[in-house]
Amino acid sequence: SVQAFVGQYTKLGISQTHQPHGGRMEISCAAAAAASLGEGPLWDPARDVLWWVDIKSPTLHAHHLASGANHAQPLPYRLTALGLAVDAGLVAIGDAGFVRLSVSADLQVSIAEVIAPLTLPQGMRFNDGKVDAAGRFWAGSMDDAEAAACGNLYRLDGPRQVSVVRSNIAVPNGPCFFADGTMLFTDSARGRITALTLDAAGDPVAEQLFAQFAPRQGYPDGMTVDAEDHVWIAFWDGGCLRRLSRTGQLVTEIKVPVQRPTCPTFGGRHLERLFITSATTGLSVAQRQQQPFAGGLLALDPGVLGRPSNTFAG
Repeated sequence: SVQAFVGQYTKLGISQTHQPHGGRMEISCAAAAAASLGEGPLWDPARDVLWWVDIKSPTLHAHHLASGANHAQPLPYRLTALGLAVDAGLVAIGDAGFVRLSVSADLQVSIAEVIAPLTLPQGMRFNDGKVDAAGRFWAGSMDDAEAAACGNLYRLDGPRQVSVVRSNIAVPNGPCFFADGTMLFTDSARGRITALTLDAAGDPVAEQLFAQFAPRQGYPDGMTVDAEDHVWIAFWDGGCLRRLSRTGQLVTEIKVPVQRPTCPTFGGRHLERLFITSATTGLSVAQRQQQPFAGGLLALDPGVLGRPSNTFAG
């Protein structure tokens, strides 16, 4: 349980002892932001910055790796996922739909262009998203109250054409891509990760169950694929990351000092660091006291390198 391992951390909360590879695994807090719903981590090599968002208390965060400095920009709208764009730009999904962001020298961000406006029904919002190797931006929508399975999986192509690829999703999360282009996406509420084989246009031609988890294991949330074509998954209410092989077999489990990790991504000059966003939403006062880094950006050296972030083609 989460409470069982909280006491293993130092009072500073900066490290824990874990033996996934027979050694010491140190987990640090890169930004103690206490975000309501931290999500969407994105490594930006041009700026040496790890971007991430707080969906519930709309904020764009930037962690500068070399200096350790953290920048937080409150937003008048929600952004839920980010991607790289050409000319060192950014794209995002949020309340206005798919947008292009302008970034100033001091990391202030504004919406420069609405690439594809999408208006969701009342009570709905966008969630996780990612750019694939072909430069297409994928993102999901969901019932913000998580009461109905009425979410969609959208694909934004380079020509700025939006397609609905899947429907009737409860909580869409973690689109990520294996080296052969196979896409994984999660319905977190159902504990299910699905693998989609895509054709050259990005349309699914085959679908199969990749992994299924029981509620006692936590709920699979955001995901990222490493250089060895293994997938790293954050488990909401599971207090851990799990690394699965290409065939869905559990390889590694790493406990983290927060109950609700949300999404991992690789960053650093050699993509040697694994960053994890997390959430405080729904935690009691006592739980937040036991987890001082809940809602923060965590970081660790997992012993494997990541893959570079893809760039949006539009």
